[in-house]
Amino acid sequence: MNKKKLTWISLIVAMILALSMITGCEKTPPVEPSDTSAPPVSDTSEPAPPDTSATEPAEPETRTFTDSVGREVTLPTKLTRIAPSGPLAQIVLYTAAPDLLCGTARPFSDTQLKLIDKKYADLPAFGQFYGKSGDFNLEAVLAADTEVIIDIGEAKKTIKEDMDGMQEQINTPAIFIEATFAGMPKTYRDLGELFGDNTRTEELAKYCEETLALCEKAKKDISEDKRVKLYWASGDLGLNTNAVGSFHSELLDYIPVVNVADVEASSKGGGSEVSMEQIIQWNPDYLIVDGAALAEEIKKDPAWGALEAVKNDKVIIIPSVPYGFMGYPPSVNRYLGVRWLGATFYPEIYTDSPEKQVKDFFKLFYNIEVDDAQLAEILADTFK
Repeated sequence: MNKKKLTWISLIVAMILALSMITGCEKTPPVEPSDTSAPPVSDTSEPAPPDTSATEPAEPETRTFTDSVGREVTLPTKLTRIAPSGPLAQIVLYTAAPDLLCGTARPFSDTQLKLIDKKYADLPAFGQFYGKSGDFNLEAVLAADTEVIIDIGEAKKTIKEDMDGMQEQINTPAIFIEATFAGMPKTYRDLGELFGDNTRTEELAKYCEETLALCEKAKKDISEDKRVKLYWASGDLGLNTNAVGSFHSELLDYIPVVNVADVEASSKGGGSEVSMEQIIQWNPDYLIVDGAALAEEIKKDPAWGALEAVKNDKVIIIPSVPYGFMGYPPSVNRYLGVRWLGATFYPEIYTDSPEKQVKDFFKLFYNIEVDDAQLAEILADTFK
């Protein structure tokens, strides 16, 4: 390699080294400090609440309920499927919590289903635990996923053993709730406690209390000599009756009216038998009659025509839809009977008309609204 070429190479290398030194010696400009004269911004957001979901105790799956005879029964905390033990329980439970029913004692009739929601026609029928039939089907109760069986009425002597035995047989809770005519407010409040929700049952309890208060006012304000005298005609010929002191005549004392059939009360379902001569001698102001057919027979019969009540067209048919107003079965429907007859005989105390009394009771207890034409048929006992 010649000398001239080496000189150029050396020169190039020197220039590269010089440039490197200059670049390395340059300093990065300092970062300007931020303006610290402005006040610091405070954090005004509220701290998130502590998560307590993990520490809150879960709702217990069961609870203990004490029934009307002091039995402590373990139940699901929230009830969704209840079964009546018989027709009396069915009426009360239907009025208090219809959508909790998982079955009925007896199927609703075609006539009843013209008034109430037809969905209840699909419920299985279990039969009744007490009574002549005694056909309560525990297998059907079990198959319906029943959470509790509820018996409502007057306590039998063996009620504790009966409820315990039924409960043990199918491993399903069985509850007894006492129900008497005067005790219906408490009955509904006990049911509210049982259901864990007293919103509806309290309404029904208050209606019953108001009815009893009207009865007390009527008893106080209407002297014995001013009270309506009536005869309750039943049976094929009208010569059977619910005499003074009988179970079914109880509500007549509440209205109050004078039951002219002051004879020995019969414990049989057909009531006491009396004669036409006795009825003529008693000479009631009104006849109340079981059914339109019997009322027609009475109006056509000359023997009955001798009564002032028949002459003056004071023959009142006892309606039977959706349940008998005076009983049959003797459940809360009897409160309607008191209001209806009370408004008929003593409008100064039972101030609403008989028709309004019926409509109001139907709406509140049965969740039924009827028009005037339907109501007329119901009161004439011709609604079919």
